[in-house]
Amino acid sequence: MTMKLDDIDIRILETLQDDAGLSVAEIAEKAGLTASPCWRRIRNLETAGVIRKRMAILEDLEVGLNFQAVVLVKITPPSRENHALFMEKVQAIPEIVEALTISGEYDYLLRVMTPDMTAYNNFIGNRLLPMGVIGANSTAVILKNVKMFNGVPLDHLTSDGKRNDEPDF
Repeated sequence: MTMKLDDIDIRILETLQDDAGLSVAEIAEKAGLTASPCWRRIRNLETAGVIRKRMAILEDLEVGLNFQAVVLVKITPPSRENHALFMEKVQAIPEIVEALTISGEYDYLLRVMTPDMTAYNNFIGNRLLPMGVIGANSTAVILKNVKMFNGVPLDHLTSDGKRNDEPDF
């Protein structure tokens, strides 16, 4: 069940998505609260599962990850066992920073980060293809990151927890 969020909860969430490293006092100020009730609300949002995790976002180039690609993967034969095997193995491969099940010609979309093209080729040849369940794959090299938002959009929420695009019956 979705937690009902009021305007203060939404301001807290927007502030945390912008900078989770702020102190509770700084978050409280932006949300229009004092520190104690703000801390309780943050804890409630964490307990309810609205806040999954707070973390630092690293600059990829500064840590030597100069190559990114999107890889489309088709599982062959398309059995439950092969999909389960693929999803399990993906979890253990650090170069795969995002993995999505998709519709269409391919089954999965992977976002992969490596130091360079040589490391990417090694990833394909030594980690991805040896799984033995990949029937086809296609790579698109990421040339430039135009927008990266690691949060979720909250503009659709109102103080009563209804979406702005829902009819008001």
